[in-house]
Amino acid sequence: MADIDVRKLAEQLDAAQAILDEIRVTSGCDAFGPAREPASKRVEAALESAQRALHERKTRTNFVGNPEMFGEPAWDMLLDLFIRQTKDEKISGKNAFIDAEAPTATAKRWLKVLEQNGLIISQPDPASSDGDRTHLTPTGYEGMLRYLESIAH
Repeated sequence: MADIDVRKLAEQLDAAQAILDEIRVTSGCDAFGPAREPASKRVEAALESAQRALHERKTRTNFVGNPEMFGEPAWDMLLDLFIRQTKDEKISGKNAFIDAEAPTATAKRWLKVLEQNGLIISQPDPASSDGDRTHLTPTGYEGMLRYLESIAH
């Protein structure tokens, strides 16, 4: 399932959930908890959290120096991929190295670990001179969405 399909599916499921919530409320069965936010609101809150988290991580090196001292290249890559994927931007594996602000060997190692854990996938992109395109898997995207949404509130 492509990354864009995950968002469409989430929106469809949220639309169905909204209908169920309306039925529940009008039937007097609202004891099942509050209605969920629409997918667009969830994604917007998660995107803001991701952008804030990445900005804070990069800003702290301005105050304490040496980025390697607090480096979390895997987390930086996940945040960056989530932001770009949510904005429908494409990212090459090469750009993931740069954005992680880690040495290339370290970034490659972490990309491999993230891929082995089913959080990202790199696929050849014949339409690009950059080679591979890297993106979050549906599992990786949903995990990031849920985490970032949870810290947004």
